[in-house]
Amino acid sequence: MRAFVVAGPAGAGKSTLGSALARRAGAALVDLDTVTNPLLDALREVVAPGGHWNDDALRPVVRPARYATLRATASAQVTAGVDVVLVAPFTAELAGGPAWDELATALSPAAVTVVWLDASPELRAARVRARGEARDAATVPAPAPSPGVPHVRVDAALATDDQVSHVLGDC
Repeated sequence: MRAFVVAGPAGAGKSTLGSALARRAGAALVDLDTVTNPLLDALREVVAPGGHWNDDALRPVVRPARYATLRATASAQVTAGVDVVLVAPFTAELAGGPAWDELATALSPAAVTVVWLDASPELRAARVRARGEARDAATVPAPAPSPGVPHVRVDAALATDDQVSHVLGDC
């Protein structure tokens, strides 16, 4: 059983790669935005009156809940014997330590491959502008640190099919 953790900063192309990778690998796709945003958007005025649930002030409450949802959904797939592709920034998790341990435990016994989408700040900024999401209002396309856990680096400027081939060729 396999679990692919597709990570990178906003605008790197995580959702696009994750979807293509899941399709090619015959795996379930579990995207943080897909499994959490509709609920948070529906509760926006309750969670963040006059603001957005992705505002920095709410991050200490919202982020742990979003990632707990992602881990539980992925764990259910793995328990059912299904390969899984997870898509999220995974900033804290990829630094290693307890957040990584929590993710790895949720994905056990699957063999985990971390995929890091490396994109220039210019490419990320263009993609974030193009999607025009309210959640990106505070996104600053600064350089993102590489993961502190073993990973497959993928150039986000490559065509999606080439990215998938690179990932599957390194596994």
